[in-house]
Amino acid sequence: MFKKLKEFRQRFISFKQSGKVHSDLDVLLSSASEQKLLEDKLAWLVKVLQWIRFEGAADSHLVKETGQLPLARLKFFLLVLDRNPDWKKAVAKNLRAVVKQVSGLELYAETGLPRELGIWSEFIDRMNLKILPNPPLDQELAYLFWALFPDRDDPLWLASIDDSTFAKLAGLFSFEVDADESDWNRLRHDMEDALVYLVIQVRAIGLSPAIRSRFENKNFRDSAFFSAVRGLEEFLNAYHAGNRELAAEKASRFRLILWECRREIQQVHKHLDQFGVSVNLVFQMARLNIFLQRIDGLIDMLLMEKVDGDRVTSFLSKLVAENQDLRSVRTLFSQNISLLSKKVAERAAETGEHYITRTREEYRHMLMAAGGGGAFTGLTTYIKVGVVSLGLAGFAEGFLASLNYAISFVAIQLAGFTLGTKQPAMTAPALATKMSDVESTGKNEELVTEIVHLIRSQVAAVTGNVLFVIPTVLLIDTFFFLLFGRHIMGQEKAVAAYQSVDIFGPVLVFAAFTGVLLWLSSLIAGWGDNWFALHSMRKTLARSPTLVAVFSKKGADDIASFLEKNISGFFGNISLGIMLGMTPEILKFLGIPLDVRHVTLSSGSLGAALPVLGPDFFSTPEFWRAAIGIFFIGVFNVAISFWLALMVAIKARNVNPPQRRALRNAILKRFLAEPFSFFFPVGRHIAKDSEGANH
Repeated sequence: MFKKLKEFRQRFISFKQSGKVHSDLDVLLSSASEQKLLEDKLAWLVKVLQWIRFEGAADSHLVKETGQLPLARLKFFLLVLDRNPDWKKAVAKNLRAVVKQVSGLELYAETGLPRELGIWSEFIDRMNLKILPNPPLDQELAYLFWALFPDRDDPLWLASIDDSTFAKLAGLFSFEVDADESDWNRLRHDMEDALVYLVIQVRAIGLSPAIRSRFENKNFRDSAFFSAVRGLEEFLNAYHAGNRELAAEKASRFRLILWECRREIQQVHKHLDQFGVSVNLVFQMARLNIFLQRIDGLIDMLLMEKVDGDRVTSFLSKLVAENQDLRSVRTLFSQNISLLSKKVAERAAETGEHYITRTREEYRHMLMAAGGGGAFTGLTTYIKVGVVSLGLAGFAEGFLASLNYAISFVAIQLAGFTLGTKQPAMTAPALATKMSDVESTGKNEELVTEIVHLIRSQVAAVTGNVLFVIPTVLLIDTFFFLLFGRHIMGQEKAVAAYQSVDIFGPVLVFAAFTGVLLWLSSLIAGWGDNWFALHSMRKTLARSPTLVAVFSKKGADDIASFLEKNISGFFGNISLGIMLGMTPEILKFLGIPLDVRHVTLSSGSLGAALPVLGPDFFSTPEFWRAAIGIFFIGVFNVAISFWLALMVAIKARNVNPPQRRALRNAILKRFLAEPFSFFFPVGRHIAKDSEGANH
């Protein structure tokens, strides 16, 4: 079977390579005069470029990467034409026909530029380019450019064309022009049209409500985007008048307007924290920047007194690279999601700051807050026991469990208590925001201190949860036993409780999966906070006629303030409750043996099982395996959620690998010097924090 697959693969590769013709150059050049239709001329031109790139030999790839091989073959191509005037005239005639008949407006204003208005429509468009058959060469200029320059190395060799070779190539286009071809060169005229088209696009996007509402100056007539069209008109008028000095002056003024446009885009970036950010908004800002870069490039081309080889090849090389990126779905999302993830991470970071303790007093407060969270979770544990005892269908049981968890987590939030496993995914972005210039000794030392504070805070929170949830469930069971003469949990459920956290079972996999859910809930929390800001819900609720009529103006404002402060926690806690309750049931329905293990909930379940199992259970290996399982559930919950959140935040902050290595080495050095400071508020850094001002 594998032999047949290998043979099929070789045949497929041979078939693909057969499409990349390695025609003899003489055959190609002698057939130039036979190309009558535009479609034939374009197909012939594609074959010429394939010959120049020399896509046949497998061992030519290393030479191609330097750009030397295609450039050498281009020079040979021009040399052969110089020695055969008839071929040269036919080739030049074909090239002029292509320039005349193919729209330069599309070349300058569409090739390599996003064509859709939103990121999802752009995504669909790029997927269509990958899936659907390729359109005819004369109908889709972007595909023509792709057919001419499909190789990732093409921008390299195009940019490396030297002045002498470029001069010969440019001279080829104007070789022996016939009288009926006098108007073949429309490139400059098309550049002007492209400038008008692009500036109109920039003005429309820049003055759209989503972007304009984030300007410091709300009057759209004062915006640089509004002035862009007038600035271009002044430049083109001076350019057409033939006054080079005046044209250069107007170009400088127009570029100043473009600079102001970029400054206003930066204003939008700065106001994203206040107004929120959406994927389409980020896409539009990225689109604006790309359009502005293209406009700059076209202005450069028009201002050339004579054709400058370096500028032209650089412009063409960039055009090819952008057109290749236009087909890449990965490039689309990497360019547009990074800012969104950064802003969502920063919003999570603002919440995460509240979970980091830096002084002994804050550490004690964290222990008490975590204790309160553990006490709430003890009640949650017994409600879950009651839900399971009802014997409901899987979906109904999952729904009630989700409701139980969500209400419990929200109650913990509103009471000012802490659920330890929620912290890592929130504190990781807070840590990443401080990751700048960590290779310098001073910055590195500060960051390591912050990491120590963070780890110690998480240890305090998880420890407080576990230490309080177990006494709480024991106390509740004791009251129940005194009232009704029996334990809340039955024998069968008690055995299942300690088996579910047995270290020899699949508990570590389940705990790691729960860490993923904890991280997802932190993303949802950041997204919810961003959504609240993006839709101006604070102002909308404060001025809602219904809320004002029912609660008065002050009451509506208080409600809006309350939601603004707590919306992130509501989204995160409710989503976590739903995921912990419903995910196991959904996976069970799909036949996937994956469950959740949350350290505080699992500790509560084990604590509830202890009175049922009796004091003899403490001396059994099963108890110690369960206790070890609880410990590692906590470790995996915290480590996985923290690691995922930190990786996303690091990517959003563009922290490079050398900085990460420097940080790891500094953490190891600190741990060897002060190991206990990672778990307890001891060491010189705590003393310094205690003496200083509160953060």
